[in-house]
Amino acid sequence: MTYVFSVCTALAQGITGKVVDASNVPIEFVNVILLSGEDSTYIAGTVTKADGSFLFENHDATTKLVRLTSIGYVEQIKPVPPTGDLGTITMSLDNIMLGEVIVKSNRPVTAIKGNALVTSVENSVLAHAGTANDVLSQVPMVSGRDGNFEVFGKGTPLIYVNGRKILDMTELSHINSSDIKNVEVITNPGAKYDASVKSVIRIQMKRPQGDGWSGTLRSQNGFQHYFVTREQANLKYRTGGLEVFTNFGYMNGKFQNHVSNDMVTYGSRLIDQQIDSKGNMRNNEFYGKAGFSYLFNENNSIGAYYSNGFSKQTDNGGYDSEIKIDDILEDKISSTAKSKRDNYPRHYTNLYYNGLVGKLGIDLNVDFMWNKNRNNILNEEQGTTSGYTQVNSSSVNHGRMFAQKLTLSYPVWKGQLEIGEEFTSSRFKNIYNTDAELVSDAASQVEENNIAGFTQLTQRFGMVEIAAGLRYEHVNFSYIENGVTNPEQDKTYNNLFPSLSVSTMIKNVQLALSYTNKTQRPSYADLDGTVDYINRFTLEGGNPYLKPEKIHSFELMGAWRQIFAQVSFTYNKNPLLNTTVPYDESGEVKLITKDNLSGIKKLEAFIGCQFQFGFWQPKLNVGVLKQWFMIDFADGRKKLNDPIALVQWQNAIHLPLDIWMNVDVQWMSKGNEDNMAIKPTSYVNVKLYKAFFNNRFSITFEANDILNKSGRNFTFYNKDVTLFQINKADNRSFQLTFQYNFNTTRDRYRGSGAGQTEKNRF
Repeated sequence: MTYVFSVCTALAQGITGKVVDASNVPIEFVNVILLSGEDSTYIAGTVTKADGSFLFENHDATTKLVRLTSIGYVEQIKPVPPTGDLGTITMSLDNIMLGEVIVKSNRPVTAIKGNALVTSVENSVLAHAGTANDVLSQVPMVSGRDGNFEVFGKGTPLIYVNGRKILDMTELSHINSSDIKNVEVITNPGAKYDASVKSVIRIQMKRPQGDGWSGTLRSQNGFQHYFVTREQANLKYRTGGLEVFTNFGYMNGKFQNHVSNDMVTYGSRLIDQQIDSKGNMRNNEFYGKAGFSYLFNENNSIGAYYSNGFSKQTDNGGYDSEIKIDDILEDKISSTAKSKRDNYPRHYTNLYYNGLVGKLGIDLNVDFMWNKNRNNILNEEQGTTSGYTQVNSSSVNHGRMFAQKLTLSYPVWKGQLEIGEEFTSSRFKNIYNTDAELVSDAASQVEENNIAGFTQLTQRFGMVEIAAGLRYEHVNFSYIENGVTNPEQDKTYNNLFPSLSVSTMIKNVQLALSYTNKTQRPSYADLDGTVDYINRFTLEGGNPYLKPEKIHSFELMGAWRQIFAQVSFTYNKNPLLNTTVPYDESGEVKLITKDNLSGIKKLEAFIGCQFQFGFWQPKLNVGVLKQWFMIDFADGRKKLNDPIALVQWQNAIHLPLDIWMNVDVQWMSKGNEDNMAIKPTSYVNVKLYKAFFNNRFSITFEANDILNKSGRNFTFYNKDVTLFQINKADNRSFQLTFQYNFNTTRDRYRGSGAGQTEKNRF
């Protein structure tokens, strides 16, 4: 009778279990295959969740086996007990002996979770990368370094750490790679995110440990043509549920700029300006942050922090220009320019509550930001024909923002329902003064209120998970120029943005299909009607009449063993692109601005694989980006349809004495992006990393862009102006980093922030 009851229980509940490592930490994304016990025939497959659990619904336990595999762990095969509950299964690391060296780190596992591409860092070679900056530069589909990252085909992402939005990208250098659990890359974000967000990176940290003081002291010094130093200190004190933290940072450096431009202007006469500009910028920057969090229990916490920073930038440069009109030399001009920019203290605060009341999840964030900067510029020109010209200009910018976001979640049937709202109120003000004859003083102010509501329902049906979302945004936009409001420039938007994703697993292949409807609103700089003086033939300014860009995106992702692939198709309606328009009656003076051009269709494909051969762990990624786009050019139309190819070859090599060496190579082909023709670029980076005293102290040496081939050269096309630009600056950099960690713990702060896209627009 007991046996019959057990079998009935197994039939009702299915087959379950939980997978952990030797430290009893749950392992996510373990492949679990259900087999027939008689002939090992495949029946079904799944992967473990974040808590290590797995479930096969509607399968009885009679003569069944489960096979568990994960890169870096020893494969296990377990018989299913009559109850169907396999309990806790411990997987051991698959260590490799190399002479006297034992390699305990394995290559990172890349898997699909919903519509996210997830790379595990814990117990992989990436745990030795150094900081979060170093980890992200090794994550598939992500390129860049030092806080400047792009997701292939999706532009600059929003970055979250444990649900909290990163506003200052230098914060990534404060995070030790050994404290990171995994990194999720979302290339088609759903309704939970602002409608203008094209990609998201979520960094999940390992569990916190220990009380008392902990911290990181980091010093980075090197050369990128000039000497640059970055110093930082991060301190925490934890006792019971209370954690108090403070961060300090300082950066001082000089940076080179050397660009050659050939600007051809089509008007009543053909004007060719060949401009070779050189300069340097000295930057001094300070940053400070202090806050606390209190953990009432495992499911409820509150916290707040305040951050401040200021910087002073001094630019010295100039250019030599040769101007030809209808192929006849008109003038030779030598120019010098000096500017001083003061970024006054930027005040930013965040207050959050993250909790669980019964089954109801609550995530509340309140944010406030205020900033101000002043920029004074002196331009002096001496021409053989035009004589001497001096132009003084100054601008003062003020910005402030208040944002609040609330998300509620509740389990519904076989999934979860999320409902939320977000409110953002912002204001940007600019005062511009100049003595240039072509332009005049101006004062502009932009005010915007954005009220959004969103919902997302996720349900699982056997091996299929479906998530459907809907976001509503109501936006009021007001533009005031020189104290006068123009009703034609005031705008009100009411939009619905649907999203849908479906994910499943067929044998060992993970698949995810998604659709999103997005928008891209112009930044405040793009909307600013103020006109800045560049030279007597060229001005620059915003366009208050810009409309938001509409984006429809379809995406398919797949992963099999150590190979993953992604394909997406995007249609951009009214894309916001750089252009030029005549400024004076003659049409010879051109204004560089932005406008809504015709639609762009884009197809993007990306495939990656990773292997391990003893102490060598290579990764190969290949991507292609193809667009279909035409513009008005000269007296006709011009196609800009050439594809761009990307190849990344990343190598992690474990040397004797526990030294890690990374050799990374990237090559990008020529092709078209928006209304530009991009020239080929490449780089070769080498890094050596050595940790001492149980990872408390580490030394890192980096040599980036050794061949100095990463400079981005392009040709910019539009109807009236063609601009050829060559970057001649020395992009090679060499730096040495010393880092000391004591009593290392993870940040408990769980605030995710509100008004994220609005902050980026500032």
